[in-house]
Amino acid sequence: MNKTLLAGAAITDVTPRKPMFLHGYPHVERISEGVHDPLYASALIIDNGEEVTGFCAVDVIFISKEITAGVRKKVQEETGINGENLMVSASHTHSGPVTFSDIFYDPVVPEADPEYISFLTEKIAQVYIEAYKKRKECKIAITIADGTDIGGNRRSKTDAIDPEVPVLVVKDAAKDKLVALSTIYCMHPTVLHEDSKLYSADFPGYTRQYLKDKLGDGAILLYHTGPSGNQSPRHFIESNTFEEAKRLGDELGKRILDRVLLLNDSDFIRWAPIKILKTETDLPRKKFKSVKEAELKAASVKNKLDRMRRENAPAAEIRTTECDWFGALENEQLSRMAESGELEKAYQDVLPAEINIIRIGDAAFVFLPGELFVEYSLEIKKALGQRTFVCSLSNGVLAGYLVTEDAEKEGGYEASNSIFPAKAGEVMVAKVRELSEINENLIKNHRQ
Repeated sequence: MNKTLLAGAAITDVTPRKPMFLHGYPHVERISEGVHDPLYASALIIDNGEEVTGFCAVDVIFISKEITAGVRKKVQEETGINGENLMVSASHTHSGPVTFSDIFYDPVVPEADPEYISFLTEKIAQVYIEAYKKRKECKIAITIADGTDIGGNRRSKTDAIDPEVPVLVVKDAAKDKLVALSTIYCMHPTVLHEDSKLYSADFPGYTRQYLKDKLGDGAILLYHTGPSGNQSPRHFIESNTFEEAKRLGDELGKRILDRVLLLNDSDFIRWAPIKILKTETDLPRKKFKSVKEAELKAASVKNKLDRMRRENAPAAEIRTTECDWFGALENEQLSRMAESGELEKAYQDVLPAEINIIRIGDAAFVFLPGELFVEYSLEIKKALGQRTFVCSLSNGVLAGYLVTEDAEKEGGYEASNSIFPAKAGEVMVAKVRELSEINENLIKNHRQ
């Protein structure tokens, strides 16, 4: 009996139907004034006859544990798929609604609207169910595009990047037509800034539209954001406009398209083993300085920012320092909460952290929560091998960044507003490596 691979994909609009607070820029009250481009949830189901897994990419800033659990429960009830096999990740657009009650950071940000959370959860579940119903015999291939200079390290253009843009290509086996493309790019989708008050997927939305224009409606794009806590287009754009978002999105789309069109039939496989690995882990708590020390730090950064503005420093450098000031203000709030004991609720809301590895053939897709620095993506790839692709902001929120030790010492924006020490990122990488090694040992023992 020949083994076959079934796959199905679907896409749905998850744009709020009313004005809502736009989440992403600290201490800024932004209420949406319309829709520039829709927010979407795109789902892909892969079924090899022995195991079924699914990826879903959503144009929102965060996906909470609550949303993930609701989606998994609904899809399992409707399809029989083990809900734990389904991944849900956020693109991290900063031009979408609040999806997690991040009230312990910024008093300006309201709690998530329960009505929208219910709507979003139902929409994601239904797009998964639709993708499941659309399953057909398919073949898959993986290619890698180059994201160099579309964005880069937002602290410095010369610091660490991960320019690999893996693309999982799914085709109808009988008709040789595209069914879906699933990609991951380690880059903050933040061309648009706080002056924009329209719903938008930012530059990934333009990438989706570019590929749709070139490949047709059948090629559904799942856009996932990889570890990009210190990655953004900041040093690679001339303005924070929709025109710049389109330029970057189109360029990324073109690079993806060029790689997809180079694939031959021999690059595709018609069946592959699927292995789904999962674990959970606690993470160490951060030790905060006193409120007084935090206040002095914020005042110092504000003085630096004012001086840079007076001296007309380069815009990208001013923005970096402005963000450092935002982070220092958030650190004040966190220091107060740490002293009062309130911060423990934040830890209880986001922990334990869920870690997943989905192995399809010889490729490993790693799904992690939180905004990890790109160095952790590089470490995981080095540990697990070349065909390893890391997706962040998945299946839960970690409420802040997972920074490196160097970033922690520097004390910039990302380190200031994190509730975890640099050690937490190291714990995450170690758990991924441990989970992978357990699987490899099981395979070896089975073969023996």
